[in-house]
Amino acid sequence: MIYTWYKIFNLLEFNALDLVSKEYELELEDLGVKTILVTKGNLVSLLYEGVLLSINLNDVNPFEFDGHAVYIAGNSDVYLGIAVPDED
Repeated sequence: MIYTWYKIFNLLEFNALDLVSKEYELELEDLGVKTILVTKGNLVSLLYEGVLLSINLNDVNPFEFDGHAVYIAGNSDVYLGIAVPDED
């Protein structure tokens, strides 16, 4: 599956905030302003339009679910991926 990727936050910076959760309101190219909730549990996860994506769930990077994905880069930047519709 092909995704369009959007940088959401940096995991190291988020962890330094010592918060359980934080909302990020971002202008995502072609999608407009979106609110993404990032929260800590056993894993750090993000919630985007009703889809919960956990970073590195089951040691899978990127973790994909229901046309969405989350990817953590080597510099701890976290990206949200939105599937590009097939051109059939």
